[in-house]
Amino acid sequence: MNELRRLRESTDAYGGAIRIQRDRLSIAGWLRSLEQDVRDPLVTLGSGDRDQLAVLCDALEGLEAQLQAHPSMSEQLDKEVFRQRGMAEGVLAELNQTRREISALERLSEEAREQADHFYHVERFVGRLEQALKLYDSVDETSGLHGEISDLQVQIKDVAGKVSDYEITRRTNNALDRIQGFSSELMPHLDGEYPNAPMRLVIPELTIQVKRGIRDDYLWEIGSGANWLAYHVALTLALQKFFLSDTLAPVPGLLIYDQPSQVYFPKRAAIREQSDIPEVIEWKDEDVAAVRKVFALLGRATEAAQTRLQVIVLDHADDGVWGGLPGIHLAAEWRDHSPEQERALVPVSWLF
Repeated sequence: MNELRRLRESTDAYGGAIRIQRDRLSIAGWLRSLEQDVRDPLVTLGSGDRDQLAVLCDALEGLEAQLQAHPSMSEQLDKEVFRQRGMAEGVLAELNQTRREISALERLSEEAREQADHFYHVERFVGRLEQALKLYDSVDETSGLHGEISDLQVQIKDVAGKVSDYEITRRTNNALDRIQGFSSELMPHLDGEYPNAPMRLVIPELTIQVKRGIRDDYLWEIGSGANWLAYHVALTLALQKFFLSDTLAPVPGLLIYDQPSQVYFPKRAAIREQSDIPEVIEWKDEDVAAVRKVFALLGRATEAAQTRLQVIVLDHADDGVWGGLPGIHLAAEWRDHSPEQERALVPVSWLF
């Protein structure tokens, strides 16, 4: 729709330019209407330049023809803009319906209900324990029981702090702030459209929100496969860096990317005349630079993690794209009729 809007603006500007030319050449038609009046001094002065006047009149007729065709072009653009707007509204309606279904399913989720019940039972247990401690304190004054009560009160405070909504929200926001800081450090090293705009993980929507000035855009509002690739790589590496900073984190240090270069639509060269000549991929210089940024960042991240992070990349790009980068190693090259094919994730022998 943005491209259509710009095309419409260009069309309007083009029509305005033609009208200016027509207005300037309209005097040629007026002069032609006077050429039969021999008493007019202008006709007498211009009697030797009739050919030039004819050229100007022909140009004026051509501009008039272009202006007659211009409204139909504008009408077609308006129809296309209206059609695209209708399609976008339909997609947004489906998206909103899907969000409502997700919310409904989350409310019906057995796991989510068990989690809520768990917090409810913990809070009830804490309340009953506090009441029991008050009762023991009122009926028994022995020093041993007071010591146990004091220990239990300390445990109550510790458990209550961990299960309180405020504490959970605070710890979650602190974690998201750290992840946002890590991702902001990584984005300038990738080929994103807004490398310096802070990005934040939105847990309820399982998406990314990019802060650009006074507005916040969700990932689906930004578009562009290159942008999506950059934000996903930066966020997944930032999450791994956050997990690695916590020695008790249960998340394994492993990332798998499937064809990250695909968003740049490489063109395959049709030069295979013999079966033993591998297929060659032609890349534009800017495509190679963008994909090398991704591989270079992955290599630096694995080296910085010191064997605690493993990244597996499955891609058609050859070593002309990722070769020579620190931290990047070729594990296997799987192609048809290749001995390495049996080392693939799904070996050929499994298919028969």
